[in-house]
Amino acid sequence: MNNNSIILNSGYKYIAITFVIAIILTILDLDTLGAIAFIITLVIGFAYSNPNRDILKDEDSILSPIDGVVTAIDKVGGKQKIYCKINLCDTPTVRAPIDSTLKIKKYQNGLNLNPNSYKASILNEQITFKFKDLKLKLISGLCSPKIEFSKKHKVKQGEGIAVFIDGIAIITIKETKKLSINIGDKLKAGQTKI
Repeated sequence: MNNNSIILNSGYKYIAITFVIAIILTILDLDTLGAIAFIITLVIGFAYSNPNRDILKDEDSILSPIDGVVTAIDKVGGKQKIYCKINLCDTPTVRAPIDSTLKIKKYQNGLNLNPNSYKASILNEQITFKFKDLKLKLISGLCSPKIEFSKKHKVKQGEGIAVFIDGIAIITIKETKKLSINIGDKLKAGQTKI
């Protein structure tokens, strides 16, 4: 999942398809549609952007696994659940929050409904990663292509483990862990301490 290029490898296919469509539309003298296709190509390129990021390595802290905005924090059954909204403007690389073994608890292929609806939590594509001290659940959104993920078993803090474009992330940690974040905070994967 680690990729040092400006655009993630998984984005090149979508960029190439929309770019070819834009050229064909322009050749067919459908300039307005061609311009729209070029704009879509740029949006896709931006959505799959992979800016160089300095990872804050800190064994005593849990780092944010995703870029996004904290929309809710719940305490349920001795655990804290942090809900984050991820959109197309956020960097799509999901990073390991701690040095740990990584298990894929559940993967479900599914739809791309509005992730804020109850049906989405049941029908949308989703994956749950289990780390030593926390769980990360990703539920795809309307604009999300297939979730791509690593099948590694040992991961280092800040290492890329998945590509997730749009949807909701739910980070579950023990209730005894004191949070450094609040509702409305903007998270940066590999940099923000949870």
